[in-house]
Amino acid sequence: MNAVQDALNAILVEKMGIPAEELTPGATFEELDLDSLALIELSVSIQKQFGVLVEETELSPERRLGEVVEIIDTRARATA
Repeated sequence: MNAVQDALNAILVEKMGIPAEELTPGATFEELDLDSLALIELSVSIQKQFGVLVEETELSPERRLGEVVEIIDTRARATA
């Protein structure tokens, strides 16, 4: 795991109450039972944690955690 994935997993466990064992790179937000309101909250948390904007539309129910890690990582490197 990388630092971005660790930090994203921490947000999902601490703020969203998702069990850590469910957080695999292939897991979708739908499989994790995150509704649209939770995805908006996640978008805000990502922006605060990483300083990058990930729109709610990019956090669709079928999006996989590994894909979101890549988005965050790419944008964070671009702003560094």
